[in-house]
Amino acid sequence: MKSLIKKTLPKSALRMIINVRDKRGLDVVPKYSFDVSHLKKEENLDFEGIFSDQKIKDMWNIDQESIVMCLGKDGTSGGINPGDRRALYSLIAALKPQNVLEVGTHIGASTLYISSALKHAGENAKLTTVDILDVNAEDAPWKKLGLQMSPRDFASKLGCADSIEFKATPAQLYMQDTKNRFDFIFLDGDHSSQAVYKEVSMALKLLNPGGVILLHDYYPDAKPLFSNGVIIPGPFRALDRIARENAGLYAKPLGQLPWPTKLGGNVTSLAVVTKQA
Repeated sequence: MKSLIKKTLPKSALRMIINVRDKRGLDVVPKYSFDVSHLKKEENLDFEGIFSDQKIKDMWNIDQESIVMCLGKDGTSGGINPGDRRALYSLIAALKPQNVLEVGTHIGASTLYISSALKHAGENAKLTTVDILDVNAEDAPWKKLGLQMSPRDFASKLGCADSIEFKATPAQLYMQDTKNRFDFIFLDGDHSSQAVYKEVSMALKLLNPGGVILLHDYYPDAKPLFSNGVIIPGPFRALDRIARENAGLYAKPLGQLPWPTKLGGNVTSLAVVTKQA
């Protein structure tokens, strides 16, 4: 029945239904706590300096050459777009976190860029990547999208496999049960507002002092960022509620990047969760 509805309804009507359902889903979520004591402040995040750093550019040029042999450089294989991949790589290379959590592995595009940047953060730097699916299985998205290897095999080819731990489990269950603490958490899994609301609360509890939470698919004011007019309202809606409930806590969009992202633009949907000084 769901597939029939998707085929028969206009895309605009379908997006409206999804939007209403998402809003109702968030409305029924009880108020969560948001402990910002370990969160890095906005004043300590110099995005312009990070994205213009020549040393990071040189590292990127070397590592990018190896990664595109696995995933391609145009982003058509799936995962986050090429410009967002570079921004994520640059942040990891600059901040040098020792323990990173990624929520939403998918084909492993962001996984490979995070782990490649972590090679410059020290021999003990580790990445834990969580997905509800076994992303390395033969019927996982990497196979369906025509890639030649699983995320784990690509990581092995790049010499990063030993620094990555793959987890096939619901993200909130992992975040609830883990004893690990993280310096950097990338939330790119379930984009519904209720999921993002809960995951941000849980992520804050898992941060080491000075930690960073990065969101993907954050559309400020729930308005389109790209020429295709697509909007994913969940992350914005969740952070809007969080900001209203917790003064000084908000999402800071990265905005325009110094390189292309997708559809001929430079804008990114990446945003950091941060706090005012």
